[in-house]
Amino acid sequence: MKPEQLRERLYHEPFTPFRVRLKDGRHYDILHPHLHLVGESVFIIGIPAPDDPNPHYYDHTEGERLNLIDSLDNLPESTTPATS
Repeated sequence: MKPEQLRERLYHEPFTPFRVRLKDGRHYDILHPHLHLVGESVFIIGIPAPDDPNPHYYDHTEGERLNLIDSLDNLPESTTPATS
């Protein structure tokens, strides 16, 4: 995946939660756009604390190479994050 594709999805207004599917079958649900960074070849995914319903900070990060991303899929409306 090209970084521009991921940045466009991550920073689109209004933000729509989505799932990043990797070629090895793993996935990450992206519910909050401000916790993540897109690099030239790596996507840094901020993982919030599990008990934080509306996080402003991440608990830890995961880094995935962009060439390992298989698809970006919309999440159902029920996964939409709470607003502050």
